[in-house]
Amino acid sequence: MRSFALGAVLFRMNGLWEETGFAWHSSRKEELRKLLSHTWSIHDEESLDKHLNFLWAEGAQASYHKTEAFLNTLSFRNREAYFERLNGNTALFNHARLVQMYSGKLPPSGIAAWDLGQYVFICKAAYSAGWMTEELAIERAMKAAKRCQTLYTGWSEFGIAYLAGRQIWTNQPSAEAAKPYVDCVSQLLTDARSLWQRLPWDMSL
Repeated sequence: MRSFALGAVLFRMNGLWEETGFAWHSSRKEELRKLLSHTWSIHDEESLDKHLNFLWAEGAQASYHKTEAFLNTLSFRNREAYFERLNGNTALFNHARLVQMYSGKLPPSGIAAWDLGQYVFICKAAYSAGWMTEELAIERAMKAAKRCQTLYTGWSEFGIAYLAGRQIWTNQPSAEAAKPYVDCVSQLLTDARSLWQRLPWDMSL
C-alpha cells in the first residue's frame, strides 16, 4: 500500500479508495481499458511499456525543466516580450506562464511527482485491465516509491509538486479546474485515515 500511495489522488478521483486496496471489480476491465486509451493512449502491452518508459525517463518533467531553463535565460523585458509573442498561441502561452508561476517555488526535482504518481496509477490499472501481472505492477510501483523518497522530503512536498505537475500537464491555469485535485490532496494530507497520514514518507522500503 505504501508503494501505491503515490497514486492515491488518481485512485480517489476515479472512485477507488485505500480501504479496498484500490481494487477494481473484474467487470470494469473494459472501462479501464477505455480510460487508459483515452487519457494515456495505452491500447495494449506494447503501448503500455512505451508510456511507462516515457514517464520514467521524461514525462511532463522534461518539458517543465526545458521551459524553465529557457525562461531563466531571459531578462524581465525579454521575457515579457516573449509572452507577448505567444499571446496568439493559447497552449504555449499557458504552458510558459504556468512554468514561470512555479519556477523557484518547487524543489529541484520539480514536477516529477506528477509523472511518478501517474506511473503508479497506470501500473495498478494495467494489472486490473489484464495487461500486467500483479507481481510486475507491485515491483514497478515500489521502484517509483523508492525513487520519490530520494526526490522529495515528505508527503506535503510531494503533494504540492504533484498538483503543479498536473496543472502544467493539463495546461489549465484556472483555479476552478484545479480545485477538485487540490481538495483531494488536502484531504490526503489532513485526514488521519488516509494513507498519506498513516504511512510515513520515510518508512523503510
